[in-house]
Amino acid sequence: MNIQILENLGLKEVSFDPGTVIIKTGQRTKNVYVLISGKVSMMVGGHQITAVDSPGTIFGEISALLHTDPVADVVTVERSSFYVVEEFLEFLKKNPEAAVSVAQILACRLINMNNHFVHFKEQINGLQKNLQDYVPVFPENYQGIKARKKAPAEKEK
Repeated sequence: MNIQILENLGLKEVSFDPGTVIIKTGQRTKNVYVLISGKVSMMVGGHQITAVDSPGTIFGEISALLHTDPVADVVTVERSSFYVVEEFLEFLKKNPEAAVSVAQILACRLINMNNHFVHFKEQINGLQKNLQDYVPVFPENYQGIKARKKAPAEKEK
């Protein structure tokens, strides 16, 4: 989010020490945080998804927009300062420039996720092809193996 837009809106500023969980998975909050300085880690299921130190990065906006519980923990890695946006939807309605900024951020995230998805899909397809072509140990196809196993049983009859 464009920090310059927020600087003139009189938003509350807060700072947290390293290791502070500012957003907790499953614990709904009305607050949305915009990073001013510092560094945070986004965690899902105990795994770090990303570390962020870019001023203007926004946290909690998706759960605020959708009225859902957060699906990630946001934990400060170092002393970090944030603008706090309370009543996020009302804030966006009153500040269209901020709403456009949030829309742009979400659009960029969608593009990035699509690119990651395509990359992983290509890797999986490559692995499948490599496994499919990996026949030196078993030169027969599955049908050939299956036919050979049935042959001795048929001789017994």
